[in-house]
Amino acid sequence: MKRTMLKNIRGEIVGFRDTDERGRSSAKDVHGRMVGRYNPQTNLTQNVRGETETHGDSLSSFLTRD
Repeated sequence: MKRTMLKNIRGEIVGFRDTDERGRSSAKDVHGRMVGRYNPQTNLTQNVRGETETHGDSLSSFLTRD
């Protein structure tokens, strides 16, 4: 599992992205709460409830919401 730290434009940590060996990713906020998942096989990004949000990878957008 690969972990990437995600920062905003001010350099503040806003969350983390974990990617497994199959390329599936999950995003967590700075408190460790899951905010969404991306599956490259289906090309879908889902929110934490499993609802499809977008086609394509838009995980980082979950971390910039107010």
